[in-house]
Amino acid sequence: MPGSPSDHRSGQPPFDKTDPMLALTRLGSLLKYQLLLVLSLFAFAAVAQTPATPSYAIPGEPRTALLIGNSNYASSPLVNPVNDARAMKKTLTELGFQVSLLENATLKEMSVAVRQFGDKLRSGGGVGVFYYAGHGMQIKGRNYLIPVAAELMREDEVAYTAMEVGALLDKMESARNRINIVILDACRNNPFTRSGRSATQGLVQMDAPIGTYISFATAPGRIASDGFEGSNDANGLFTRHLLGALRMPGLKVEDVFKQVRVKVMQESDGVQVPWDNSSLTGDFYFNPSPAATTEEAGATENASAAKPVVLASVAASAPAPSQKEHAPLSRGDLEAPAKPVAAPKARSVEPSPALASLARPAVVTAPVPKAVDNSALYEELYRKGQDAAKRGQPAAAVEAFEPAADKGYAPAQYELGLILKTGRKPVEQDLPRARRLLQKAAEQGNPGALYEAAQMADRGLGGDKNCKDAEKWARKAAEKGSLEAAQLAGELNLKGCDGNKNPAEAARWLRKAADKGSRDAAFSLGVLYFTGEGVTKDTGEARIWLEAAAAKGHPSAKSILTASANNI
Repeated sequence: MPGSPSDHRSGQPPFDKTDPMLALTRLGSLLKYQLLLVLSLFAFAAVAQTPATPSYAIPGEPRTALLIGNSNYASSPLVNPVNDARAMKKTLTELGFQVSLLENATLKEMSVAVRQFGDKLRSGGGVGVFYYAGHGMQIKGRNYLIPVAAELMREDEVAYTAMEVGALLDKMESARNRINIVILDACRNNPFTRSGRSATQGLVQMDAPIGTYISFATAPGRIASDGFEGSNDANGLFTRHLLGALRMPGLKVEDVFKQVRVKVMQESDGVQVPWDNSSLTGDFYFNPSPAATTEEAGATENASAAKPVVLASVAASAPAPSQKEHAPLSRGDLEAPAKPVAAPKARSVEPSPALASLARPAVVTAPVPKAVDNSALYEELYRKGQDAAKRGQPAAAVEAFEPAADKGYAPAQYELGLILKTGRKPVEQDLPRARRLLQKAAEQGNPGALYEAAQMADRGLGGDKNCKDAEKWARKAAEKGSLEAAQLAGELNLKGCDGNKNPAEAARWLRKAADKGSRDAAFSLGVLYFTGEGVTKDTGEARIWLEAAAAKGHPSAKSILTASANNI
């Protein structure tokens, strides 16, 4: 009743339901919270529908690329670099880059192109990409890109006959553009190591200047096979997978090269592991446009995830209403009270046999991805072991490799086998175990393990000599593109197993290895042409191969040429 003590507990005058002003006050309070909610939802919708310009999709941001493919080396030609550079030009052009391409460039041409490239980046800004395919080498901790006309006979000649990668990075860094990406498919088998004792295979790891991403076709100090002539692949292993990853929509630059690493490792059985070094401070997408279905799914997920947050923020910011404001209003208050809806009664329906079979949880039709998960774990252990080995911590490397090797992961078996084959303090040499590990990896087709297993079987390391196994493993490794294995297969066929020599087969493999720059294979092939064993005798051809071997420092080739000057 109006005027009763209960109506004055809150200190407010008693509420008269017949008073229209009080009813409007109640309605105004309710509308206030509804208005707050509506405004918040409108603000959220405005933010959701007006995306901020991401750093990787700046409107009109220039994209500039310089590509160099060197194949036509005089002493050690390569098959794929020019094809690789042409394919990269096509792909990057389609992705919005202004592309300059050099094929079979001299040092002067490379230097001029790099200078012009740096000037474009300085004046235009944006994103710069440098791609190189061809021979490269490291000397005294520095990486060099080899022009096609380079004649490297001594170590001290390299600095002024080849292009140092550090100078390229300096040029790109000085341009002060937003992002630079350097891609070096220059880790092929190096024929120029004769230039000095500091020259080693592969490239050395190098620091990336701020805002730069550097990608290597394989790990520091390792080589990546260029493949044999006549291969069905138009591109090298690394670039072939890079071309596909560049087109994948919605991948950051780091994810592009992660995709490449996984594919290359899978195809090479872990022998070739692309490497990278990054100091990027922003994001970049080669192909920033995700598929329509991905955009729709992402928008739905974002809206669903964000809506409760907005409602919660509105509820937290609004003052808590009194008990009366929470109470339902009568018709006199312009709103009918909400009526609870009864839950539907449960019905017992016997499903049909077909529906019952679909509903059985015990039936699992999709395969359990256990093997995929294990592969990811083994790959992580493998990478951890490689990092430890690179830091000069063989014990830590063995600790990482062993669990994956024990489970049959071929790349880890290969790396562990190499450590045990030589012994690296504090890890003791264990030739029998090394041979078992390498043979297990070879049985899975690991190219590096195939070659190592062939060597151990041929020399009798860790067990008896086995010429049949040696020839089998060497041939399989050579078929996968191993230069060293092709040479070994040739030598094994020359020696013969159980007295069964095969000079024609030997010449076939030696020719493949010699064509790819093998000094020893060139020497052996020259001898075959001189004697006419396995090939048609041809003293002119013999001289060509012996001179090639002599030019690369073979200790016997020059002596034979001098002694046989009148006969060759």
